Amino acid sequence: MSLISDASDPTFSAISRIPDEIFSTILRYTMRSEMPVHPEHFLKVGRQFRKICHANDTKNPGPSASTSSELWFLDQLEPGQMEHFKHWLLINSTCRRFRAWGKEAFFFEKVFIVRPKFLKTLTGKTAKGISAENSATARSCIRHVIVPLEPCASETLVLPQFHALQRLRSMSIQISDFNQQILGNWHPTILKRYSLRKEFTRLLRGSGLRVHQLQMDVLSDHNETEYHHQMEDLADEAYRCLRIVSMLRGEKFGGFVDGK
Repeated sequence: MSLISDASDPTFSAISRIPDEIFSTILRYTMRSEMPVHPEHFLKVGRQFRKICHANDTKNPGPSASTSSELWFLDQLEPGQMEHFKHWLLINSTCRRFRAWGKEAFFFEKVFIVRPKFLKTLTGKTAKGISAENSATARSCIRHVIVPLEPCASETLVLPQFHALQRLRSMSIQISDFNQQILGNWHPTILKRYSLRKEFTRLLRGSGLRVHQLQMDVLSDHNETEYHHQMEDLADEAYRCLRIVSMLRGEKFGGFVDGK
């Protein structure tokens, strides 16, 4: 699946003459998209892809088996993720300069769907299915995340750990059946954006999330009345634990902490 296979192609010569700053800017504009990246989807399809490749190579080794496996992989990708796959292919199958600057641009510009349970997989140094290099780049470059959040304390308490993403600047919390929405016919107009409740913001700050450094909101595919019901469910499940954590951190650091 190489996009440029001949190193003597004049395209390479032209790319090599572009100054680093301009080249980086071009790549960043190229990587921008309204559709978020769903890394768990890619990992799931990738695992299935490797199993099929192994089975095909065992039964019928040769180019035809490889081509069949690649077509299967493309067919399994959700339509909204195809653009991201093409971008990833572009920066990994052209030249060394694309790889060096392209991965940084990919993680820097795109919005990533990261469930609390998946955060450790994405940022861990020994993450299964993610190379150490890509995990390190993700930790140092990702700026925008959408966090599908179940209305429960265990997931809410993980939110401060998102500071493992060292350049994180925006976090949108989604409290509903987000995966189905995002991988289907997702469009920015489907989900409404709401401001965080003051109490929720205060408790998140007290639990260690540096909200003063983030642009935060809540995404919902419901009307305003149903959205408030969602937030009430979250309050019933999570607020008590957040208050306890805030109090414990306040005792440890002297007074109520603000997450700084």
